[in-house]
Amino acid sequence: MYPLDRPASISGQQSPEHEGACPPGVWRDIFRGSGAEGLGLPSSLTSHRERSPLPKPASCRRFERVVRSVKIALDAAADPITTLERSKGAARDAARSLDASSRLVFARTLTFHIISEYWSRLRSMHQVSRRLTPPFIDVGGSLPDDIRAAAKIIGTAAAHTHPVTSGYFLGTTYAAVLPDEIRAGLGVYYTPPALAERLLDQATAAGVDWSTCTVLDPACGGGAFLAPAAQRIVKQSSHLEPAALIHEVTSRIKGFELDPFAAWMSQVFVEATLLPLCRETEAPIPIMAEVCDTLMADPGPHRYDLVIGNPPYGRVSLPRDLRERYSRSLHGHANLYGIFTDVALRWVRPGGVIAYVTPTSFLSGEYFTRLRALLAREAPPASIDFIGRRKGVFDDVLQQALLATYRKNSNQSEAGAWVVAPNDIGEVSVARAGSFLLPNDGREPWLVPRSCEQSDLVARMRVMPHRLVDWGYQVSTGPLVWNRHKSQLQAQHGKGTLPLVWAEAVTQEGRFVFRAGKKNHQPYFRPKAKEDWLIVRAPCVLLQRTTAPEQGRRLYAAELPSSFLKRYGGAVVENHLNMVRPTGPRPAVPSTVLAAFLNSQVADVAFRCINGSVAVSAYELESLPLPPPKTLGPVTAMIEAGAKADDIERAFAHLYANP
Repeated sequence: MYPLDRPASISGQQSPEHEGACPPGVWRDIFRGSGAEGLGLPSSLTSHRERSPLPKPASCRRFERVVRSVKIALDAAADPITTLERSKGAARDAARSLDASSRLVFARTLTFHIISEYWSRLRSMHQVSRRLTPPFIDVGGSLPDDIRAAAKIIGTAAAHTHPVTSGYFLGTTYAAVLPDEIRAGLGVYYTPPALAERLLDQATAAGVDWSTCTVLDPACGGGAFLAPAAQRIVKQSSHLEPAALIHEVTSRIKGFELDPFAAWMSQVFVEATLLPLCRETEAPIPIMAEVCDTLMADPGPHRYDLVIGNPPYGRVSLPRDLRERYSRSLHGHANLYGIFTDVALRWVRPGGVIAYVTPTSFLSGEYFTRLRALLAREAPPASIDFIGRRKGVFDDVLQQALLATYRKNSNQSEAGAWVVAPNDIGEVSVARAGSFLLPNDGREPWLVPRSCEQSDLVARMRVMPHRLVDWGYQVSTGPLVWNRHKSQLQAQHGKGTLPLVWAEAVTQEGRFVFRAGKKNHQPYFRPKAKEDWLIVRAPCVLLQRTTAPEQGRRLYAAELPSSFLKRYGGAVVENHLNMVRPTGPRPAVPSTVLAAFLNSQVADVAFRCINGSVAVSAYELESLPLPPPKTLGPVTAMIEAGAKADDIERAFAHLYANP
């Protein structure tokens, strides 16, 4: 330990509890080529061992101006949350003009000085002498005096907030300043306190007993879950003497984290939660946040009552040994959050609870078929909360996400669904969407209502056995990845060229319009020899492959007319379109009816109940529950007779109302 009045002494001491406790190595190897030793980054990014001053970016002037205005606001008893928000934005701007190696050092050094002042203020406020636990890694830089003064202001503001809130804002400040490749590679996106509390509430509802439970966060950077978990244990065990209470908390919570600095922050904010108890005891606080590679950790005989967290996410290429280790949950491409879900299943005890913040894509994505089956078999869901918006929830990322709880070895067949909506004042509103059952085959997409209006529809869809193949169709992706064939794109039609059909050819009104008006788009393509596989010669229904949940519809379809193909002898379809193609010469449902159905409101709502990302995937389309083909006769007649669009909409809706 070292005195708080020596902030320039940034020691990289690591406590004995870390040594050999959890094997390093494999996870960081995943990021080799984009990261350093201990973080999978180039060694140049961790070579700053001397206390050399950081270069002062030009944008630091803006940082200093904001800090001066923040100091005036703070002196006038302004809201500390506003202080922390403004300072985070200024720190991000200041870091942008630094190269990656300097930016990593700046992130750690700035955050260290902020936390040092934060701790100093907490000591004074609580009248305790406990010193700040030293960082678990050599921070390796020094700050100009004016930025150190700014760090003191930020740390002071943080001390006037709850430890969970201060942990979030200082954690997101650290994340905002990190080099982009490190932040993306390690998935550093911290959970807002209100969502963390909601997930803890759902874990409690799933059976967690805070008077006895043990807790593990396998990706604990920033302490978003460990600190509020510690707070709940303190509240439940408040009858104990301070020394016994500190032991009760610290013996029951544990965190793993690959980034040593983020692990240290987690340790600090758990300690901050316990600091009021230190007025009456000098009991030691052991290390609870362990620096290790979670993917290589072996639980041995030890299991936890609750495994909770916001694991990193992103597609990764796994080494062979790691792929074999997690093969039971992998199908095709691996995503980190899916692997961490498998990790949770290994660390939670029978009857215990898993509570995770993850993207929604696992609910229906083809690459998550084995993970869904594993969860359905070993830990069925107890609850799913859909986060009602993508933007502005997690700093600097646009992501469809959910909060989910699971019970290990549970026989529960029904789970609840909610929609939670964070607001701008750090609260969430909660609305029940209904309940859902898992499919008989857990590998299949999970149908879950996203609103109370969808609840009855989901129940009906669950008993509808027909799929697109029963209508006589299959789905494939447009074969042309245009940027691999740039030299073959043509502005004019000529000998050997064919029309190139882009996603923009499918209009929002469900019409096919041959056009190429967007940047880099050309209307024609010249196939080379042996590229016949790129050419489409038979009519099909085209469907836009990427749409956002915020759009009025997710499904935009149009027929690729046979007359168009006949005129040019074929066409080339670009990769951002799906092609819904007949499996035989006489499909059970005409293509005109299929296109009209895909453009209908009921199809859009049904698809939203199954989809988990911005992609409109072939797998999800082929998994969508559909009415029996024989029931489409009346609507087919209506379309052929030119019936009004509203009448056709009602006819399609009726097919789902009476499956």
